[in-house]
Amino acid sequence: MTRQLVYPRIRNRIVELLEWLIECENEPPRFGMNELINSWEDWVPPLSSKGYFTTQGFTPAESEFLLNVSAAIEDFCEATPNPIEHDDAAIALPQWRLVIAAAKPTLSAMKANTKMSEESDDRLER
Repeated sequence: MTRQLVYPRIRNRIVELLEWLIECENEPPRFGMNELINSWEDWVPPLSSKGYFTTQGFTPAESEFLLNVSAAIEDFCEATPNPIEHDDAAIALPQWRLVIAAAKPTLSAMKANTKMSEESDDRLER
């Protein structure tokens, strides 16, 4: 599989995860907070280096936004037990508000770019 196919898939999964984070602003996810946080870390390594995302085809601005979301998620994880036992209590934390505050502009920035096809090098229609 070529990088031209892998990078759009990674980007699309991260966009989906940002959407999921925002959907859970005031209500825990159906599968639990642990699943949400673990899913994010599956696609966005914790404490990624500054150049990590730009080497994968993200713009410098998108890269900065993603680092902000990751940092907010790390702070959230520090404020919660591992594993998170009470999802409702977790989303009531001020650290969760900071995750959402970081996720919203990141999603907007990433959606401003055309979504890439996962099957070819062609861009999909908006």
